[in-house]
Amino acid sequence: MKSKLTLRLDEDLKERAKRLADRRGTSVSKIVKHYFKLLLREDASDASGEDASSNGGPTNGNQSGAVAEETTLSPRIQKLKEKLGKPAPEVNLDEDTRRWVEAAAKKHA
Repeated sequence: MKSKLTLRLDEDLKERAKRLADRRGTSVSKIVKHYFKLLLREDASDASGEDASSNGGPTNGNQSGAVAEETTLSPRIQKLKEKLGKPAPEVNLDEDTRRWVEAAAKKHA
């Protein structure tokens, strides 16, 4: 069962939260819900004496950057990342091709 929770925030903070939610393609409610889930998962591991990394929860510097990033991505961005797959492998370019790529990147930046 869902229930309503009222938060009292400064107007500026509220507007910034709305802009963040818009950029992430989600709602402020979903961001708050996700944040509470992360906090509660971390608290549960603290209470049990486990390291949060053993159950997929956030840790204080004990995770690699990639794993920590997974917990902070919005659901929409996470789905997009899964669809895109792994990044392209590094490509060794000859000098002329490298300069052409750099010039094109500058021109279209």
